[in-house]
Amino acid sequence: MTEDTTEKTEKVQLEGIIENDKVKLFDERAIEEFYNTSYIGTLEENSENQSILVFDPIEVLLLCERNRILLWEDNDKNKKLYDFESLITYFIQFDDRLWYKYIIYMDLRKRGYIVRTGYGDGIEFRVYKRGADFENDSAKFLIYPVFEGSPIELRDLDKMSRVALASRKDLIVATVDRLSKPIYYSVKKFQILNKEEGIE
Repeated sequence: MTEDTTEKTEKVQLEGIIENDKVKLFDERAIEEFYNTSYIGTLEENSENQSILVFDPIEVLLLCERNRILLWEDNDKNKKLYDFESLITYFIQFDDRLWYKYIIYMDLRKRGYIVRTGYGDGIEFRVYKRGADFENDSAKFLIYPVFEGSPIELRDLDKMSRVALASRKDLIVATVDRLSKPIYYSVKKFQILNKEEGIE
């Protein structure tokens, strides 16, 4: 009885609404199904004080890959239902590096980490220790993706290093190789010395 119930729960599919590069779910079940259980999405309130769950593109791709979300073109049920590939095509117009970010995101989740969106300015993800409560605990790692053809600017790395150091988090530079395999580099401390600090 328990196994049947669990299997049924895992297959629940909920309908979402696409608004530019975000997807919103208004079904109250979404909070328990995705946010409370898998730490996916961000809680917001609309003008009627109704809680809604908002997803970034990588989170939408995850739910689509797991057959947990239903989305239609132009939010019209008379039109085509989005599949994984068509969602990538749609969202890539907002972020041409989406696929590589998704590879990193999925790899971290498969390793058992809680992954949340980052601070911006290049830091894409905040990663929490396994078993952490992301609402009360602090993230352990900041993930700074670097992509092929886009070399790291030393000043950017210096800035990210300072952010991580100030927030007492570990900075991780993540990249994706030609075989679509994520590679991670830990940056313990990085600092560019200014000329007046001794560099002639």
